[in-house]
Amino acid sequence: MCEMERCGRKMARRALKFAAIFLLLIALIGSVGCKRQIKKTATVKPVHVKQVVEAFGVVKARDYKDINLDFPAQIQKVPVKNGQNVKLGEPLIYLNITNFTAMIKSKQNELNEARFELVKAGKNLEDAREVYQRSQRQLAERERLFAEGTISKKDLDDFRDMAKEKEKAVTDIQLMRQSAIGSSSIEVQTEKVAVLEYDLKRMQAKLNQSFLQGNVIVSDYPNAVVYDVNCAAGYSVGGSDTSTTAQQKLLSIMNLDSLYISADVAEEFIKDVRIGADVTILPVADNTRKYHGKVIRIADMAVKENGETNIAVEISLDNPDGFLRPNFNVDVEIAK
Repeated sequence: MCEMERCGRKMARRALKFAAIFLLLIALIGSVGCKRQIKKTATVKPVHVKQVVEAFGVVKARDYKDINLDFPAQIQKVPVKNGQNVKLGEPLIYLNITNFTAMIKSKQNELNEARFELVKAGKNLEDAREVYQRSQRQLAERERLFAEGTISKKDLDDFRDMAKEKEKAVTDIQLMRQSAIGSSSIEVQTEKVAVLEYDLKRMQAKLNQSFLQGNVIVSDYPNAVVYDVNCAAGYSVGGSDTSTTAQQKLLSIMNLDSLYISADVAEEFIKDVRIGADVTILPVADNTRKYHGKVIRIADMAVKENGETNIAVEISLDNPDGFLRPNFNVDVEIAK
C-alpha cells in the first residue's frame, strides 16, 4: 500500500512538472508574439496631413466695359463675334456718322452767329462813341476854318447840328443798355451763347472716346475678348434729337490682362486663410497645368447658398500663359 502511494506521488510530481513546463512554453510564446506586435506597431508611418485649404474657384476679369452709343448712327459692319479675341486698335464696329457730324457743324454755325450778335450788341456803343469823337475833332477843324474865313457860318452851324446828332446817338444807346429792354436783350443773348457752347462741347465729346477712331469702334485693350454682341449691319442707333438720346449698348469687351481667381472658402476653413498666402491653381480643363498666385482679398461678409456658408476670396494669377479664360473653373490650394 505504501509502494502504491509512493508511485502515485511520483506520477503526480511528474504531472505537475510537465504542466509547469507547458505553462512556461506558453508564456515564452506569448512574450515573443507581444514583442513582434510591438515591433510591428512601432514601424507604422504617420499619416501625412495637407497644410493647405482646398476650395473651388472661377476665373474672372477685373477690367471690362460696355460699348455704348448715345448719338445717331447707322451700323455698317460688325466684323467680330461673341468670344472673339481682339488686340489693341482692332475694329469692332464700323459706323456711318455723317448725320451726326452734320448736326455738329450746324450747331457750330449757330454758335458763331449767336456770338456775332452778342459782340454786335456790345460794339454798337463803342462804334457810336468813336463816330462822335471823330465828329468833335472835325467840328474843331471847322471852327478853325470859320475863324480864318474859309467857310461860312451856315456851314459851321450845319456841322454843329450833325455833331449833336452823333452825341445823341451815344446817349440813346447808353439809355437803352441801362433800360430793362436793352439789358434783357444782352443777357438773353449771353445765355444763348453759353447754352450753345455747352451743347457743342457735349456733342463733340461723344466722338472723343477711347474706343472710337473716326467712324470705327475699336478695342482699347491690348488683349481682350468680345462678348454680348447686340448689333448687326443695318441697325440704327440713337435718334434725331441728341438732347434726349439714351445710351444704347452695342457690345461688351473684357481685358484679358486683368484676370484673377474668385474662390469660395467654407466658413470652417477661413480661419486658416490669410492675405498674401501662396496659392496653387489647378484648372479643371487641364489638370496637368499648374498656376501660382497669392490671396489678395478676403471678403468682409459670408454668403449662404444651397445650405452652405462660404466667404469669397480673391486670388492673383501670377503666371498667365493664355490658356485660362474668363469663367473657367479651377481648384485652388491655399497654403496655411
